Amino acid sequence: MSHDDEVPVVGEQTQVWYTPTEAATYLRVARPTIYRYMEMGLLPYYELKSGGGRRLRRSDLDAVLERPRVRRDGKEDAE
Repeated sequence: MSHDDEVPVVGEQTQVWYTPTEAATYLRVARPTIYRYMEMGLLPYYELKSGGGRRLRRSDLDAVLERPRVRRDGKEDAE
């Protein structure tokens, strides 16, 4: 799936779906980081019924980018 592929939903809205590898590229993080975010509940994902893996919505990835960064010590990074 390329980043320009769009999956139509109800109405005129469209959603763009990513594999975990594509999501890592989009967010510019390592692939294990994507899985860690999913396990921690920071990044919603959808299991394919066919057993073919997980998919993430671009809108959810964008929401991760908009959140304040939190350092390992629990404090927010100053921008």
